[in-house]
Amino acid sequence: MKRILLSSLVLGAVAVSASAQDRIFNNPDNKAYFGLRVAGEITCPGDFTYEGIGVDAYKNGGGIEFGGIYNLPVVANFYIEPGLKLYYNTYSANKSLGGGFDFGDSFDSLSMRKFGLRIPVMAGYHFDFTDNVKVSVFTGPELEFGLSAKEHLKKGSYSVSESVYGEPGGMNRVDLSWGFGAGVTYRKIYIGVSGTVGMLNMLKDGEGLKFHENRASITLGYNF
Repeated sequence: MKRILLSSLVLGAVAVSASAQDRIFNNPDNKAYFGLRVAGEITCPGDFTYEGIGVDAYKNGGGIEFGGIYNLPVVANFYIEPGLKLYYNTYSANKSLGGGFDFGDSFDSLSMRKFGLRIPVMAGYHFDFTDNVKVSVFTGPELEFGLSAKEHLKKGSYSVSESVYGEPGGMNRVDLSWGFGAGVTYRKIYIGVSGTVGMLNMLKDGEGLKFHENRASITLGYNF
């Protein structure tokens, strides 16, 4: 009788352990959900490059992003996560650029201020270590559409802005980036770190001159 009881306990423990391990890679309770996301970001504009030679035109800046995601399970713990987000970010320019203004380098500051819309579509996999703790890794494309982008120059008490979009501007509105990152979900709270690498040349009619925009982000979210 004791042997039967002991064997039952061992088999039960093995079954529970196997079930817990299966949930790490294939949780049967997966379901679709919406989530809110807010992120602080570091904008990392690249160099102006021409035939392999780069010029440091801009400095890193900061920004914020806000929006929502829809997490859709596909198979096991693999998921697709499209999103829709608004962003605002800034970065400063080196004075030697002069921007589109006729001040040369005789000004106090020159910065880029951008506002627009992002549509990421991430593919990822989460590892469910417990019912409350999940770790995810993800990657995928992100389409960005600029609604406003202005170079802002300040000289003493005088300031002026000029759009870099449209006919007078030298930058494209649309960018396509590749994103990647990782996150931790505790119950309904999400914390993640991610980065994007710009894949399109943001300069119009550059005649061989290229410029890409990148960024790094820290995200806080809530899943419903």
